[in-house]
Amino acid sequence: MRILALALAFAAAPLSAAEQRDPQAVAVAEEMMEALGGQDAWNNTRFIRFAFRVGQNGEWQVDRRHLWDKWDGRYRFEQPLPEGKRQIVLFNVNTREGQVYVDGQQLDAEAAKEPLDGAYRAFINDMYWLAMPWKWLDPGVNLAYLGERQRSGESFDVVQLSFGSVGLTPGDTYDAYVSKDSRLMTYWEYKLQSDRTGAWDWEYVETNGIKLAQTHTNEEGREINMGSPEAMTEVDEAYFTDPAMSIVPSAPASSEPQQQ
Repeated sequence: MRILALALAFAAAPLSAAEQRDPQAVAVAEEMMEALGGQDAWNNTRFIRFAFRVGQNGEWQVDRRHLWDKWDGRYRFEQPLPEGKRQIVLFNVNTREGQVYVDGQQLDAEAAKEPLDGAYRAFINDMYWLAMPWKWLDPGVNLAYLGERQRSGESFDVVQLSFGSVGLTPGDTYDAYVSKDSRLMTYWEYKLQSDRTGAWDWEYVETNGIKLAQTHTNEEGREINMGSPEAMTEVDEAYFTDPAMSIVPSAPASSEPQQQ
């Protein structure tokens, strides 16, 4: 499903050349990050658990679960496979090394290569849908202020994000709409380096002092749902070593997501 192909590196490497950033765009980014909870709160968040579901009317064609140790790079990735099988990938996003299990059986090194690469790509893609607004001031991100725009009777500051030689698809661009009222990015339009375009509304939930995306919807009624994202200071260490564990299902919220 090509809708998922947002593949900017979430942990971007510094560039040799300075980023190009309008001062007004930087000011919008800083205000938005404060509205999200503040840089200190984000930095102090160690563990993030979330789902990534794509579908319509509650029927999910994609259903993945994630648990990230943001400080040390440890990662647990779970997804169903065809014929009812269950895949668990325990790896480190910094080294991209780890183990792959299918129905509890560990794959050998050769068989594990492709699912390890797939788990890393899912981390990059899915985490961007969860927490892209936190990434604007990362190394390699260019910010251009496009001015004020109206949408559905609301006023927005619009900032365009482009990228240097960073990530898996540096040719992607995003026009991000930051609400004048909430100072959150509640809508984006993008053009990927593959020439694919898209536009989605964003809604948020607050967890442990920070805001993360919970639901995205588009004009066709499609939904990308992050379950019930959780920012945590502690988790059971066995999640990163024991394939028999299972991430608590992050079911879509029954009530309207918080948009503040």
